Amino acid sequence: MCSTRFLIRAAIISFCILFANAANEQQDSESKLKTSVSVQGLVRHRYATVQISSLIENPSNESQETNITIHIPENAFVSYATLEVDGEVIRSQVQERKVVQQQYQLAVGTGATASQVSAARDANAFLISVNAGAKSNTLFNVTYEELLVRRKGRYEMTISVDPKLEMEYFKVDLEIKENKNFTFVNVPPFSSTLTPDDLDHTVQNEEVNIEYLEDAGHCKISYFKEANADGKVKSPGPFVLRYDVDREGKQGEILLLDGHFVHFLSAEKEKYNPAVFPKHAIFVLDSSASMWGSKLKQLQVAMSQILRQLSRQDVFSIVTFGNKATEWYMQGLQPSLGKGVYAVNRRNVADAMDFISRMQATGGTNIQAGLRRALYLAAKYRNIPLIPGVSEGANYTTPRPEAKKEVETLLMFLSDGIPTAGEIRLSKLLKSVHFVNTNVKASIFALAFGPTANYGFLRRMALQNYGFSRRIYESSDTAIQLQSFFQEITSPLLKNVTFTYLDNKVNFSSLTLREFPILFSGSEVVVAGKLNDDFEPEDQDDELIGSFSAQGTVLRVSNNITVPTEAIITANKTQVPTRKRRRYGVLEKIWAQLTIRQLLDNYLIEDFGDESTENKESDAADSQKLEDNNQQRALELALKYGFVTPLTSLIMVSEKKPLVVINSENLENDLKQPDQIHFSDKAGNGYFFILMLIFSF
Repeated sequence: MCSTRFLIRAAIISFCILFANAANEQQDSESKLKTSVSVQGLVRHRYATVQISSLIENPSNESQETNITIHIPENAFVSYATLEVDGEVIRSQVQERKVVQQQYQLAVGTGATASQVSAARDANAFLISVNAGAKSNTLFNVTYEELLVRRKGRYEMTISVDPKLEMEYFKVDLEIKENKNFTFVNVPPFSSTLTPDDLDHTVQNEEVNIEYLEDAGHCKISYFKEANADGKVKSPGPFVLRYDVDREGKQGEILLLDGHFVHFLSAEKEKYNPAVFPKHAIFVLDSSASMWGSKLKQLQVAMSQILRQLSRQDVFSIVTFGNKATEWYMQGLQPSLGKGVYAVNRRNVADAMDFISRMQATGGTNIQAGLRRALYLAAKYRNIPLIPGVSEGANYTTPRPEAKKEVETLLMFLSDGIPTAGEIRLSKLLKSVHFVNTNVKASIFALAFGPTANYGFLRRMALQNYGFSRRIYESSDTAIQLQSFFQEITSPLLKNVTFTYLDNKVNFSSLTLREFPILFSGSEVVVAGKLNDDFEPEDQDDELIGSFSAQGTVLRVSNNITVPTEAIITANKTQVPTRKRRRYGVLEKIWAQLTIRQLLDNYLIEDFGDESTENKESDAADSQKLEDNNQQRALELALKYGFVTPLTSLIMVSEKKPLVVINSENLENDLKQPDQIHFSDKAGNGYFFILMLIFSF
């Protein structure tokens, strides 16, 4: 009898405990912070305006803290932000960086410490840390704008949300409006890494809805994920949008609006040049000790695939560098093209792959030796005299029938760090490489491998030498990243592309860059400018506005540029809700972004004199004057159009005092190391602060 009572009593106690635990769990669940993220974006004529909104609800009677990381694409400008706390809306302003320097230093003096923020791929990041007051709602909006770049035959826009963030819901609404019909619109399945089917536009994300509207080149994309009864929603991975449009005629696409024009010209084999230029592909590979382990293995896997992608009309070379540089050549065989330069055939590729597989990581990082050796090979193959000062010395003037001066020299330079051997002063190294490349004019494509790579330095080197740079992330898909990059530059289609516009139609001084040394298949160049006040394109159909010319493999391409009726677009009625201030037309924004970026690039390109220049002080003074002019004009445009650049800051102001300052990178920092800072203030009975990673360009 006692045992029965005991069992009944124990059962009742257990039930009460379980009930209490369940009630506590339910209460804890109901009192936890609720975070929701929504993304609204509009892409019009390749120009994307995206607003990311984060809503934080605190149902508890106590304040609670949470962190949200906002990712901004690397090529985007932040243009606006708002913070709504306890009913107070704090709006942003863009000011000159020097103007807000005092507030910046004041915030540093508060003693708050900074820590690293992990950024998404090809993106910058800043962290919003909110201590939400009891029973409060906090809403943070950030808007960024970017001109989408065409690569490998498509435009691509990526939206990234912190994968660790638990949300009540995640919502994306995008709209694309182009003047031409789409050839495809694609949102691939969510993945944090690249996959081998990266170029397959037929693989669609079944969770994403794409609605094509009646008018040409117009569609809406939507995605919504809500938490179920089991828990929260986490970011499924980067949301990637890819699309392309029809390309009729050979003059490209030209658009006019509100006194501005934009001219898009894409590179397509079937229109301009049925054959691509033969190339001398030189792979300059870091084999220093810092490449030991998975980095070297991934490089070896990638190179085995890249070598297979070379065309039969190409030639190639391989240079490795540690403490010194060494070019690969086949043992026991003197190559007919000159030592270190090989035709693309099965045997040569197989032997090169064998050499790559036997690479070992050892020694320091002598970047100067690797690049000089590569440029020496390029000059030797093309019979171009080497510049005095190159250690390998002799000028090659004896013609060889195998040498091809018309070959395009593409130098793919990969390093995971900064120089530790040879010339280690970055400014001297930049001048040295540019000097040696004066005659060869090789396009140097700099790949910054891993988190220790000095991307700012490598980007500057590429800009000074007719190329561009990319980050390569150390991950399971490193090999695919390298292959994907090589696909961009594997088909040089046109070179010396030049645009000319009529003085009576276009304001010449307003034009963005209009000369391009090389154009790859699947890419696109963009020229923008202002129309003259007395130019009325509506009065005539097919009004002549200019021309462009380029060199193909066989013929020189030349076409007039006219203004068809459909080129005259109207102001957009669909807007992403961002700001209460003057709105600028989409073409004017494209012009402003291109101009600012090119002015900032010119700052990085300036050499402050050449090693062969006798009057270095005069050259340095002229370069400094040009640099100051570039900065001043870029600053004026950034302030006018409200863009966060290396020269401006976005400051959020309340009635009391500045709350948040968002800066871009410090141009005066030659190493391009990111600065970070906390800004904090009270928010009701809670507080918030932003930990910011300086945006890099």
